[in-house]
Amino acid sequence: MVGESHAVFESRDATLGELEDSALRLARVLRPGDLVLLYGPLGAGKTTFVRAVARGLEVTDPVRSPSFTIANIYSGRITVQHLDLYRLEEIADDDAIALEEYTGEDAVTMVEWPEAGVGRLGPPAWTVHLAHRSLETRSLEIRAETDEALKRWEGAGSDE
Repeated sequence: MVGESHAVFESRDATLGELEDSALRLARVLRPGDLVLLYGPLGAGKTTFVRAVARGLEVTDPVRSPSFTIANIYSGRITVQHLDLYRLEEIADDDAIALEEYTGEDAVTMVEWPEAGVGRLGPPAWTVHLAHRSLETRSLEIRAETDEALKRWEGAGSDE
């Protein structure tokens, strides 16, 4: 059920270690069928965040940016579908890529540069916003986009 969007984690000066810790916490509450949209400029840490989430979901293959292949699929405790829509300005209905095929109920789908796919991907369970603050820090916001996602985050607690 879609509800109000809730910021569940915010930091204006997250180190790369804190970025990874936050991604690992998100991995603990992800479920098959979750769609995670990642927003931020080039080099903000989107792929680093996906890599840490994948590690938390027990993916053992190297996680690489799918900028030129559009999608990479990784096996783990939960299958991770990693999409990068950077090279797609707009996806028309008659385009060959069928984004809907990547948002099934049996995998977590993480999408970098999701703007081109909004409306075709379906409603996200989570959004992640990253931005540069310095060479060593990023601003990071994780939002639960459904009431169910929010309950999972709240129920997971923190390791802090």
